[in-house]
Amino acid sequence: MTFLKENYPLVAFIAVYLITKNLILAAAVWSAGSLVQILTSVFPKQPIKKSHIAYFVLGVLLVVSAYYFDDENFIKWKTTIILWAGSLFILFRQVFSKKYIIQDLLKANDVLKDTAPHSLLAKINCLWILYFLNLYVAYTFSTDVWFWFKIIGLFASTMLLFIISIIMLKEHVNLEEPQKSDSQETDSDKNDSQE
Repeated sequence: MTFLKENYPLVAFIAVYLITKNLILAAAVWSAGSLVQILTSVFPKQPIKKSHIAYFVLGVLLVVSAYYFDDENFIKWKTTIILWAGSLFILFRQVFSKKYIIQDLLKANDVLKDTAPHSLLAKINCLWILYFLNLYVAYTFSTDVWFWFKIIGLFASTMLLFIISIIMLKEHVNLEEPQKSDSQETDSDKNDSQE
């Protein structure tokens, strides 16, 4: 339910495109859904996610341009612009704060050990920065192929990139479950013997 609540503009985009095969109309419906998503946060005075505002503004600008010029390529640029913005964010974090995207993805669950060398983390960052497949697919293949790539291919290629990153970091990844301390073991042994 949370996925649907968070992503109903995307779900509407998919549904409208599959029914009409009109990318500009589908993007306009997505923009309307994004506006509703923002407004449902405004009225109960909940914080609005900055990403929702950015996606909405970018989406509206590109939908208006696509409609005005009757060119659906403007819609295809949205994903590319978002990927480029993410790449710039990754690059700036590496250059100015010496933080790496894979650390953010893995540190939350204590999966990445502190032994990973910065040179390896920088290489993995470069893989994530060079992630420009969307534009190639948009200009090389049909709109239907691009649509399915956007919906399924980007997710699959992101998972593949994540797996490649983990393989590159295999010596620095902690996949073992945390060990019980001696005090935890003795407490559980006491409970077992009392029963």
